[in-house]
Amino acid sequence: MTFQDDELSYALGKQGGTRKKLERASGCIVQYVGHTCLFSGTRAERRRAKDYMKWLGGQGRWLFAQLEGPVYVDGWEDRDDCCSSVPSDCIGYITGSRRATLGRMEEEWGTLMFFMTKDGDKGGRGGQAEKLIICGNERGRRGAELKCMNEIEKKAPGHFSRGLREKFSDSRGFDTDRMAIKEDELSYVIGKEAATQKKIEKAAGCILQFVGRYAFMAGSLKERRRCKEYIGWLLQQLKGAVTIPDVTDREDCTEMHIPANCKGWVTGNRGSELRRMEHETSTYMFMALDGHGDERLCIFSHEQGSKVSTTGRMAAERLVNELVQETSGLLGRRKRQFVRPRHLLRPNQAAREKPAP
Repeated sequence: MTFQDDELSYALGKQGGTRKKLERASGCIVQYVGHTCLFSGTRAERRRAKDYMKWLGGQGRWLFAQLEGPVYVDGWEDRDDCCSSVPSDCIGYITGSRRATLGRMEEEWGTLMFFMTKDGDKGGRGGQAEKLIICGNERGRRGAELKCMNEIEKKAPGHFSRGLREKFSDSRGFDTDRMAIKEDELSYVIGKEAATQKKIEKAAGCILQFVGRYAFMAGSLKERRRCKEYIGWLLQQLKGAVTIPDVTDREDCTEMHIPANCKGWVTGNRGSELRRMEHETSTYMFMALDGHGDERLCIFSHEQGSKVSTTGRMAAERLVNELVQETSGLLGRRKRQFVRPRHLLRPNQAAREKPAP
């Protein structure tokens, strides 16, 4: 495609942001040589990239259509791109100031998102619900859609959750499960600033989003099952110790036996050290009982990692070993400090006490 001087800056975007967004959403390589835009990829990828560029552009001129008037994609019903209705009083909330909220979701999920209305339709705050079109790969589209549903549900409670039921699919491919969470447990599962939700999402490798009191889990069958198990164990921790009899057949778990005198140091005050290591390595960690009632540390993540990686189970195991060695050294120094030299002991004391190690 060839652009005019006044069109090129719009097509590129600030610091190439529009080009990068189109590239991620379409899966196609998009680069500019002078005033010419080159698309490289499979036929489907190139077609998607050109379509997305047209939707961003006006009729006959490659400018942002949003600057000239409403955008409408003919035949959107037959496309893979997913659409969801947004209530008119939530459109500004989803869009954000100067499109900031939509921009953050596009960046997070690698999608292209815009509202779609026909000429003459009364959309927006003063009219009917508008269609939000979300372009990108299947995982990105679903993640962005669920995030929009979460935000709309906060603004208009019951819009999506009214009449909702649990649903679990046996499909091995990409699908979405729904799991009901009790009202009094919901804040615990989400965590402060959604920290617990993000932790489980990263460890399971599954999209996790809450709409009302329902947990939406999107991914492959393995990813969805992992996510459901992690939430189940998290809720068990509210009631007491968690028992996981055997993990030898699991592909997502590493177990570590921590010395008794180091357990408090490894977990930290109210689990603070475990939370820190979880955050750094994108894992889910907790102390669990085995089939014999012995306690050990379980590290869960779909990513094994490597000896030099900063995320994954091996990275978490490395941090735990470093903490155990540091703690053991500290305890050893403290013990030596409190052992009195033998020449200071009385003869009867020296006979009773063993030499210091």
